Formats: sequence, C-alpha cells, structure tokens
Amino acid sequence: MKEIIYDVAVIGAGPAGVQAAVSASHQMRHVLVLHSGKVSFSRGRAYWSKSVEIEDAPVFPGIIGPHFAKELMKWMESRPVVDFMLGSENRKTGIDIRDGMVAKIIKNGDLFELEASTKTLKQNTSSEMASFKSRTVVVAAGFDDKWPDIEFDPNAERLYKQYATVFRYAGNRKGWHVCIRCDGHLHVNEHLALLGIGDYIYEAAIGAQDFTDKITILTNGRPHGMSPSVLKQVKARKINIIETKIKRHIGEKTNLLGFEMVDGSELFFHGFLVDEGLIPNTKFLDGWDYQKDEEGLIVANEDMQMLDSNGAPIPGLFAAGDIISGERNLIATAFALGQEAGLSASDSLRQWHFPD
Repeated sequence: MKEIIYDVAVIGAGPAGVQAAVSASHQMRHVLVLHSGKVSFSRGRAYWSKSVEIEDAPVFPGIIGPHFAKELMKWMESRPVVDFMLGSENRKTGIDIRDGMVAKIIKNGDLFELEASTKTLKQNTSSEMASFKSRTVVVAAGFDDKWPDIEFDPNAERLYKQYATVFRYAGNRKGWHVCIRCDGHLHVNEHLALLGIGDYIYEAAIGAQDFTDKITILTNGRPHGMSPSVLKQVKARKINIIETKIKRHIGEKTNLLGFEMVDGSELFFHGFLVDEGLIPNTKFLDGWDYQKDEEGLIVANEDMQMLDSNGAPIPGLFAAGDIISGERNLIATAFALGQEAGLSASDSLRQWHFPD
C-alpha cells in the first residue's frame, strides 16, 4: 500500500483549524486534520459555551458550543478526499479527519513526521501511536484556560475531571465565563465577580467597564499582586478586592449564584469571570526553535508562518487561532487566521513562484 504523504496537516479542529483545512482543500490540497477531542477529552473555548448562543461567529450565528463543534465537523466532511488529474499528474484533494493527539513533530528532509496518540487516554492503559507525514503543518491547537482550585480534585488525571465541579457551572448564561468580550453583554449593569490576581485580572476589569461599573475582584485566598499604579486605579474605580479563599460554589442546577468562603461568609453575584492565565497546547513542539511570548503563545508573521529565534520563517510550519500571540481570542479572529494559514501553507507548495 502506497504511503500517504499529505500536502497540509492541521493540528486542531476548532474554528481556526477547520478554516485552515477547508481553505487548503479549496486550493486542491490533500489535507489531514488531527482532532484530539476523542483522545484527550480536551475541549476548546467555544465548546464551553454550552447554553449561551455564539453571537460573533460570522458563519454560524446563534449557535451554542457543542452544536458549533458538530457543524465545524460537518463542514470538513463536506470536502471528502477525491482523486483528480492536473495535466498528466494524478493528485488528491479533500480533508481526511483522524482522531489523534499529537505528541511530537519531527522534520525529516522535506517532510514533517507527526507522531500522534490515536487511542482514548485511559488510566493504566498504554498509548496507541500512529505516524503521519505531510509537506506542511498548520498548528491550530489553541490553549487551555487555567481554572480555579475550588472544589478541586487533585487525584483526577485529566483537566476536565479535576475541575468537574467548576465546569458544571461553565458555559451557561449564569455561570463561569472566560471572555469578557464574548459574554460581558449578558450582564449589563449587573454585579460581576472577576477571579484572578495581579495586573492580569485588571485587564478583564478594563473590558468589563463597557458593561457595568459594579465589579468585585476575588483572589481566592492569594495576595492581589497588583502593581501600585494598577491598584491606585482599582481603588479610584471603587472596585472591591476580596482576598478570602473560596470554599465552594453556591448554585442551583447549572446556574452559579455565588460562593461560600472559608470564613463562613457567603457572596452572591450576577455574573462570574475567571482569568487565571492559560496553558498553550504546544508540548509537541518541544525541541523546536521557534518564537513565543511570555505566555508561550506562538509568534508568527503576516502569512501565519512560524518564526525561529532569529526571526526567520520556518519553512512549512504555520500556526493559527488562539495559539497566536498578540491576536484577539475570538471566533471571528480564529476563522480569519485559519484561512490565512491554510492559504499560505497551500501557496508554499506551488511549483512555480514569482522570479526573484
């Protein structure tokens, strides 16, 4: 059986990865999409909008997270792999969707070799690895948001089991939010609780002013860690800071109402936002010389090509979506970056280029 060498391999099946795959296939490329969802149970930000309609996605207005993920999959499935002739050359175009969590990327000559776990990760069960080859790669793996350790199970192996109680209240109109731009409009003139520390959480408070002036910052038992200039402005805005540790959620079904604190007091709010930072899904790039910012997000040029430490483009390696440094973490942005990455990866495979 002839070995399959893909034109473009896309890591991730969120809006950026799907758009990259569709755009590349539209340029007659043979595309592989490695989707880690069924292997790792990881879910992107859009998925956690479980009951709140997504209002800023240009293609799928008024859809909720789980349905959005299904529609993205249908979009890719509408472009199956087919054979076609270009002159006298037999080629393939379309999208091959495979379950796989990428563990490593190796450059071997002109090809990228992607090693991926294709079997659902279970306790005391060995991984089942598969290898894929491609001429180019688009990294659209996104990141995981860090979550607060409220009713946290440190013995659980996976992120989404560790934070099971937290996630019960995530993605609902009255629950945990992770994006003030996406969900702030749900709480106009209501009291918002923002959980986080340092100047980082004040970024969320700056965004919240578009919707409400009733803001409380919760640090969950830690010193606030804000710089003097930020703290001065926090006080000028009359934002209350509460440093008491949170003991448990107070909720009704999937609605989050407030918290019981370790001192026995209870706090109630209309809306809740957590911003504890992020964890880039880029472990498979360990060993690669590429630029990233202080949070670990990838630095790319205008063609979405990844850059090495000297600022030079890395041939064949592209990135898109939330994993990109300096871009807004919004669905519409992810689509745009995904299209640019998919087209750039496709263009790099052309035989003829404009003469120097």
